[in-house]
Amino acid sequence: MHLRRLLVSSVLSKPALLVAASGLALTSAPAAAQRTDDNAVTSADDAFGTSVGNYGVGLYNPFDVRGFSAVDAGNIRVEGLYIDRQTDFTSHLIEGSTIRVGLSAQGYPFPAPTGIADFRLRKAGDKLLVSPLVNLGPWETIEAEFDGHFPVSEGLSVAAGAGVYRNEWESGQGQLAWSAAVLPRWQPTENIEIMPFWGMVDYSKAKAAPIIFSGGNYLPPKIERGRYYGQDWTEGAGQNMNYGVASRFGFGSDLTLRLGAFRSVAEPSASFADIFRNVQPDGTGEHLIVAVPGQRFASWSGEARLSKGFTGERLRHVVHLSARGRDQRRRYGGGDVVDLGMGTIGVPVDVEEPEFDFGPQTRDRVRQMTFGTAYEGRWRNVGELSLGIQKSFYEKTVQPPTLPATTDKDKPWLYNVGAAAYLSPRLSLYGSYTRGLEEGGVAPSNATNRGSAAPAIRTEQKDAGIRYEISRDLRFVAGVFDVRKPYYNVDALNFYRRLGEIKNRGVELSLAGTVAPGLNAVLGAVLLDPQVTGEEVDAGLIGEKPVGSAGRTMIFNVDYRFPSAPAFSIDGTLTNFSRRIASADNELTVPGRAVLDIGARYRFQLGEAPATLRLFLGNVFNNYGWRVSGNGAFGYNASRRFGLSLAADFS
Repeated sequence: MHLRRLLVSSVLSKPALLVAASGLALTSAPAAAQRTDDNAVTSADDAFGTSVGNYGVGLYNPFDVRGFSAVDAGNIRVEGLYIDRQTDFTSHLIEGSTIRVGLSAQGYPFPAPTGIADFRLRKAGDKLLVSPLVNLGPWETIEAEFDGHFPVSEGLSVAAGAGVYRNEWESGQGQLAWSAAVLPRWQPTENIEIMPFWGMVDYSKAKAAPIIFSGGNYLPPKIERGRYYGQDWTEGAGQNMNYGVASRFGFGSDLTLRLGAFRSVAEPSASFADIFRNVQPDGTGEHLIVAVPGQRFASWSGEARLSKGFTGERLRHVVHLSARGRDQRRRYGGGDVVDLGMGTIGVPVDVEEPEFDFGPQTRDRVRQMTFGTAYEGRWRNVGELSLGIQKSFYEKTVQPPTLPATTDKDKPWLYNVGAAAYLSPRLSLYGSYTRGLEEGGVAPSNATNRGSAAPAIRTEQKDAGIRYEISRDLRFVAGVFDVRKPYYNVDALNFYRRLGEIKNRGVELSLAGTVAPGLNAVLGAVLLDPQVTGEEVDAGLIGEKPVGSAGRTMIFNVDYRFPSAPAFSIDGTLTNFSRRIASADNELTVPGRAVLDIGARYRFQLGEAPATLRLFLGNVFNNYGWRVSGNGAFGYNASRRFGLSLAADFS
């Protein structure tokens, strides 16, 4: 359900990241088994990022694509169409996602420089199906979910799901939550499909995990993992809701109209950040609590896209006309910071809850309309070409509580061009250039202007590479990329602002598919060379590498299903990182590490229903290491952990 990331973003008093669905490339195919077949390794076409149900695999995820966040940039799609997202999707709405970069973005209408995270809706089939799922672990987590397909009449069916959760995470903190979703699907004819949907997450008792900031160019001292040393009264709570309707209308002659209109609302009623600042080598530091009153982040968004195809003997052309827009309103800030004196990381000390003095809040509004046209051309056995041009009208108004309102406007032309050449039946060469307008990010919880969002920024991306089909079921991709955009982070006074420009150049490699009978693999690597330029670098206030960046990331994922005993399969994931930049001056780094996870599946029958029992062991060798985020905050990695899940599909 991805509640973890939703609640982490909420309790750190960041604007949550909106959930909605936009238009859909809807199909009439009935759904297959739901939860027993969830397997990201066997589903992945490349190593750049694939999720299926609750499982994910790949170099990238929506929060990290080529060193940037597709979520923060506003580059989220549902079934290929634009949404404005303020919080995570519940898995009862979404069955999986794909990260589209490089060749996987070729022929994709209106690509984006920071890559695209493309989500697929969980669509109702025409047969009755009910899939319960129970998760135990890691730690003391207990989760119970069900999803189902319910035919109502000819052409009308409903997908629905619900879940209850008691989560515990690596820092020892937890939360309680429930979620639900309903997705009716009406298809009166083959060419008409209308799909309204509603989804909700309600969470409470979400305790704040302590955040560590080093007092110098040294790592925090090693502390016991899983021992919660925060305050029990730092309990965040809130609700997140997403609803709307998506539709498809076919008019014959290869003419299709897709329409979507969506509402997404994130309302954290309380949120906290538990901060240990200026931590010394002995673990002592200044202990601060940031408390923020109720906030609201809401958006209307949608897209209309008209697509016309033309097919010849060897040529296929598609022309798209698109109009999309959003009206986003946010209320945030007004928080209070309380100094609890000196504290020691890793040592639980109960402190009486102080009286917080909340202040007035900031409001802002973003209105944006974008009109565009795109062309896709495919020449059989020769290659393909994609072109796009858009005109965007952007306006953002910020109303601080005690200052005059300010307005930022922009009217850029955006464009993209991409091409692929089929050098042989197995070998393809591709290249592209994209210019975009993206969100500039949100100030973190330790910033003096925490919660404030930067104005939209202009970005650009170049990439090129090759794809080689080793066999029908095994593909290799190698590419290079260059992504450039303004660089936002906290300055020496902890004020979040533009500090210069950032350029992320790199090489990415992917090998995915069936290696041998029963053996699937997803192997990937990205070699990243990020560089920051600007006045802060010239003045020696920050280094040339952004905090949190790593020069190398490698993943090795395998899934083996025994041919002689197909009910059994085993899987493993080895993740390797090089050292990470951990301080603004680049003098401090977090050592690289490798982490091994293993698992096993057993498939059997519960009566006549297929069922799957999955065992999971994370961080097998219990390696200890520090993570560091872009604002310099430290947290340790998850310790060795065990999980067990049982899923079944009753029809």
